[in-house]
Amino acid sequence: MTECHPLLLIEEAPGVCTRCGAALCLRKQVINLALGNDQSMSCLVCLGKELGQAPEAVLQRLKAYVDGRDCFKKQWVRYETRDWCPDPSGCFPGDCFS
Repeated sequence: MTECHPLLLIEEAPGVCTRCGAALCLRKQVINLALGNDQSMSCLVCLGKELGQAPEAVLQRLKAYVDGRDCFKKQWVRYETRDWCPDPSGCFPGDCFS
């Protein structure tokens, strides 16, 4: 797994999943913030388990919510293309960047 460059993370937000230790990218941080998680954050797989949904479904649902909220969207769009995904083999860049 590739770590996200620290400049592309939300400062003072957790950089790893508090459940499994997987690295979090900026967009996973934003998804957690949209869910109200600011002290502990989870990866998409762990969020999916918690919410009883597939990780891709969590991403798709929250992506639509984030897109409608400027406070979240301004962070989300810092990843300009799918080339910026720090973990394309362990995530869902097709869904994330669609």
